[in-house]
Amino acid sequence: MFDDLAVNNWASSASVFSKDFCQKLAQECQRLHDEGQFHQASIGRGVTKSTHTEIRGDFTLWLDEENNSPLQQSFLSHLQTLLEQLNQSFYLGLKRFETHFALYPPGAGYDKHIDNHRGSGTRKITFILYLNEHWQKGHGGELSLYQPDQENVLITQIEPTLGTFVLFRSDLFPHQVEKSFQPRLSITGWFRDDAS
Repeated sequence: MFDDLAVNNWASSASVFSKDFCQKLAQECQRLHDEGQFHQASIGRGVTKSTHTEIRGDFTLWLDEENNSPLQQSFLSHLQTLLEQLNQSFYLGLKRFETHFALYPPGAGYDKHIDNHRGSGTRKITFILYLNEHWQKGHGGELSLYQPDQENVLITQIEPTLGTFVLFRSDLFPHQVEKSFQPRLSITGWFRDDAS
């Protein structure tokens, strides 16, 4: 996977996390959503932070080091290992990560965007782990990645199937979540080079 990341600045693999582990994460994601622990996702930050469901329609629950289940802690430990491997391979100076569960209800998507807030370059690598076991072609919800210097040129579309793990440079790729026609579950986040 790191070889592809080195050559293309993005990579996708279905072998980073086991199917059983991803199934358990999917069950936990759905349960927490059903319990009302998710919140409508927003765009922007600071005084410009707001919700616009026509632009971004997912609901999220942030994971942190202190308030999480053993399953979530195991996932965070995997991310720490990946952070260290990325630093060894690419000398990125990554210091931390942030991550959340995401659930897109039917009819929701996320318009084309780049993951770094304007004026900030602290997000270095975006990661996504998909948690949809019975996803089919007609369900939508693909991740569309576009050419960095030609944002109307589509590079690839990645199906959000269970266990598919995606990495890409946060500062380079315009991308969007195509409209989903089934509930679409994932864990999304960023490896960052700032301390807090």
